[in-house]
Amino acid sequence: MKSLKDTFEVGKKYEVVTKYKEILIKSVMPLLWIEEKDRFLAFDWSKVNVKRAYSTLDHVYIKLDNKHYAETSVFSNLGKELVLVFEKVVDPPEFVRRKTVRVEPDPSQPVYVDVCVNETCSISAEAKDISETGIGLAIKREEEKDFYKKLVDMLSDPEESVKVPFSIKVKLPDGQVVRGHGDLRNVIGIGEEVYIRLGFKVDYSKEDLEKLRRYILHRQQEIIQSLKIL
Repeated sequence: MKSLKDTFEVGKKYEVVTKYKEILIKSVMPLLWIEEKDRFLAFDWSKVNVKRAYSTLDHVYIKLDNKHYAETSVFSNLGKELVLVFEKVVDPPEFVRRKTVRVEPDPSQPVYVDVCVNETCSISAEAKDISETGIGLAIKREEEKDFYKKLVDMLSDPEESVKVPFSIKVKLPDGQVVRGHGDLRNVIGIGEEVYIRLGFKVDYSKEDLEKLRRYILHRQQEIIQSLKIL
């Protein structure tokens, strides 16, 4: 691995990215100094108006080129300097590669989703995140025992699971309903976890997709505005 001073240049401006409530946040910041021993990189972010997005909870990435990013964690996000701890060079993170915007709904104005299997509505849950092409849900295993059993049965036979049709009904905060058909793409926590995270890829009609786009755009603007105010 090259030294930090061989990889980064003091005085150069870098695109520094993270995600906040599932949306991509990027800011251009000049690199102020490098501390090789502790792997510190300090940026001047005095002109950044979305500082709250750069938290100690999530990784922050520095764009090196179109194929490589430096993965870092936040050491200090107070004052005029954002100090990051370099960890490793990685491929572009998943949230950078997304083709559509993903947002977390406002908890005070939740988005509810009904998931139906073979014409039987199995669960109704709050959306954890939503985009034009997908939905993420978290269900409590003990409260959705029947659906959990279906999941276990499906996942025990991968060939059968890809054939199971899911109907999705999305209830937006303004009362509009969007319907689509989904494929279960990922399941996290199927073992001993209390909550199981489900990811669906969903196709919508053109009319319903427009409704969803308007909601996502509005929610994206809300999130960004909240960052600028706080």
